[in-house]
Amino acid sequence: MDGATPTTTTLTELYHAYYGSTSSPTRFIKAVNSIAASNVKADSSAQLRYDPAIQADGESLEELQATLIARYPQILTSILHDESYSAARALLGTSYHSIQKFYSHSTWVEQGNVGILEGLGIPGSDLGNLAGESDNVCTSCANPQGECSANVILGSGLSTGYYEYEDEVGASFLIPKPPTGGKCSHGGALDASASQPAEGGINKDTTSPCFSPHFYLHSYAAEMAVEATDHYLNVILDAVGEEKYRRLFDLYFGSALSICIDTTGSMGDDIDAVVDQVEQIVAHSTVELYILVPFNDPEVGPLISTSDAQVFLDAVRSLYAHGGGDGPEMFWGGLQMALKATPDYGSLFCFTDADGKDGELMEGLISLAQQKHVKVTVILSDIYKKSEQTDEGGDTKLVTSVEEYQRLADSTGGLLISTDKFDVSDIVAIIGEGVETSTVTLESLAEMTGSLSVSLPIDDSILDFEVRITGVLSQAMLFDITGTAYDLTDKAALEATAGVEVISHTGTFLAVRFLSPRHGVWSLSVSASVDYALAVSATSSLDFLGEFALLDPSPPHPHYRKTEGRPLTNTVYYLEVTLVGHLESEVTRVSKVEFVDKSGTVLREIAYAGDVADQMYIRTDPLPDHSFYIKLFGHVSSGNMFTRMMPVLITPVETSVEVWASLQDLSAKPGDSASAKFIVTNYGLESFFNIYGTDDMGFLVNVEPTRIYLKNNQSLPVIATFQVPLDATHGTVSTVIVTAQSEKQTQSVNSAIAHFVVLPQESDFEPPTCSLVNDPICTGFNFNGICDTLQWSVRATLRDTGSGLYRVDAVPEGTTFGVSDFLPGTTADVETYYTATCCTTQVDIIGVDGVGNVGKCHIDMGVVGGLIYDFEVDQVGETWLVLHWNITPSDYAIDYYDLSINGVPSQHITCHDVSF
Repeated sequence: MDGATPTTTTLTELYHAYYGSTSSPTRFIKAVNSIAASNVKADSSAQLRYDPAIQADGESLEELQATLIARYPQILTSILHDESYSAARALLGTSYHSIQKFYSHSTWVEQGNVGILEGLGIPGSDLGNLAGESDNVCTSCANPQGECSANVILGSGLSTGYYEYEDEVGASFLIPKPPTGGKCSHGGALDASASQPAEGGINKDTTSPCFSPHFYLHSYAAEMAVEATDHYLNVILDAVGEEKYRRLFDLYFGSALSICIDTTGSMGDDIDAVVDQVEQIVAHSTVELYILVPFNDPEVGPLISTSDAQVFLDAVRSLYAHGGGDGPEMFWGGLQMALKATPDYGSLFCFTDADGKDGELMEGLISLAQQKHVKVTVILSDIYKKSEQTDEGGDTKLVTSVEEYQRLADSTGGLLISTDKFDVSDIVAIIGEGVETSTVTLESLAEMTGSLSVSLPIDDSILDFEVRITGVLSQAMLFDITGTAYDLTDKAALEATAGVEVISHTGTFLAVRFLSPRHGVWSLSVSASVDYALAVSATSSLDFLGEFALLDPSPPHPHYRKTEGRPLTNTVYYLEVTLVGHLESEVTRVSKVEFVDKSGTVLREIAYAGDVADQMYIRTDPLPDHSFYIKLFGHVSSGNMFTRMMPVLITPVETSVEVWASLQDLSAKPGDSASAKFIVTNYGLESFFNIYGTDDMGFLVNVEPTRIYLKNNQSLPVIATFQVPLDATHGTVSTVIVTAQSEKQTQSVNSAIAHFVVLPQESDFEPPTCSLVNDPICTGFNFNGICDTLQWSVRATLRDTGSGLYRVDAVPEGTTFGVSDFLPGTTADVETYYTATCCTTQVDIIGVDGVGNVGKCHIDMGVVGGLIYDFEVDQVGETWLVLHWNITPSDYAIDYYDLSINGVPSQHITCHDVSF
């Protein structure tokens, strides 16, 4: 018997219930948070926050529906055709914003509707009876401000409130309230129209009468918004299928193995070594997605992205060294292609023996890797020898070398490993570790010289931890809580010690794991005469996500606005901390946040005295002008201290680049062009700024101007122009990066990242049709205990005359499901055959067309009798439980129940022992 999921269950608990307690939910929570962030961004983006068709204001419901319907195929095709999940999440969050605002801004609730408007945002659906221009919808409230009730005219057409406020940028978007005296206002302290007849307002945004006249309906509107969100998700699930739906939310147990590799002529031996490594990793790791990007000169790619290990291995084995006449190669272009395909919170391994000749891409790609939380490890072989070669072709591209590779690794939490020849036995372990999914960072130090001593709190949630040190060491000693010493430079002694695993041990790199460690504070002492770096990671369910946000109190909707790109120096932010796994790890206190530089020096220390929660907002001090990591400190129930570090190196700057474009500006049909505006603002010394633009699909043809002069606190626009080839596939997504860098303060560089989507050539809002050839029958067998003794079958015909059928499916899986003569894109009839036992009485035969419209045959033979539902634990004692459950109606008497705990049979209960 399976119990219902409690409404108080956290995302982490839900994830662990399905994937197990040792698997990290961080990627899943990041995916959910990114959708939520796009939702919130609709209240901060200049092109969205004022638009009535986005915010459900000003009786613009037809425009709202049209906008949602136009975005629907962008969401679906970006998943179905391009598997660009980051773009899909961004688009999905924007649609959720409008869907949820509909219930708090419209009169849907006040008109007495008890269910959601299922057609909202769905192609082929309309919104029903809408109020006309001359229709009265509201009457005046007793006061223009504060609580107001019974001011919506029952039976009038569906409407939304008008919202007016002073804002220079928003003035061109706002729709003035008509002077008829019968239209509703949004209402609240920020709405100037609330004092115009009909006075008052209808919004249900908050529980405060100061901001929401219908505050008392907030909970009801919120419940409807949640139900509508769930409905929209189910539509997407039907359209994309279970596998791609899981990818949308980064819901999978394993991780990704992502490799980009230089295939120029000098890499022959290195390619052979990598092939050997990859074969071992595939054989011994849990990998769900394999990514391979070869880069040469001038070619980059092709990209291989597959869940099939054999396809990946065949692609790796087919690599061979060729070409590359000059020294530097297209390293950054290879990284760009690999980054697009690598899932968030993944690890990417880049192999090369050369400088990078396309260094103008570097700053934007570092920003993209940080945004995706992808750790980039660069493995170099003989680079100093090849760097001596010159580019005889006179190429003017910006050349980068070891220093820039080191910055890439430091900025993303990866490693820079330099070796004369790849040692398979050592490097394979490093890459294999990158496939693990539950790794958290405890400490990271770089560019160290001399001696250091560092404390390592090992809290109760840590299953094992690993120390990695890069450099030639004089001494490295680790001490546990009892004072027992481990000499990290003595490989033989480590290998002979129980509970210690030597992962890699060379003259310049060591990685040692400690299994089932004693919990408490360990200490590590290291000394060396040359530069070295160390990192300590652990396997744990306790982690955190951190984002900087600014509190924006301005209309139309005050909110926390997350910072995109690098944050600004000397600016006070709110650090949004999402604490992952704090319930399972029994976190009792979060005590402080530290900003520390690469050497471990504390630049800022911010105490926190608030409650422990899934999300916490911690007000920072002004950000330093040096790069830093974020460390979080606290305690668990045992009293042991915990610490976690975000591996991303944050570099505050004095420049911002913002996307100042609508979704329409960042999309076009094949053969068409489009342009999008980006705003560059300088908060530092007046200077010329160089502007760089790139995108991974080559749609970006021009960025103008390429050089601008900005005074302090001055902003200027930059226009990016796109041209979509005629043969481009709709749903293709190109990641666009626009970067601005000060010539006077070269470290002051920032980037804006956007997604450009290829639209379908023709609009298609008609779903596929589905018709049943026969009706299934389970009469007399639709009861628990006998339902599995009879099979039923059904035939159905699917057809789509627009963009053609793209996907055919049946949910749930039956005994068999057959599809005849189906090729994606077909407009001919497709015959399906489905069989199942009579235990399966509700089935959908689903057809999805090329733009994501869903058509289905729904089969419903009623509920199987005698099934248990609403299974709950009412009371708990030391040795007993009081259980409660319901049973679906049955024509047969119930004889007994079998109770299982954690899948193990526990008790056989006959019916006379049960109290009803």
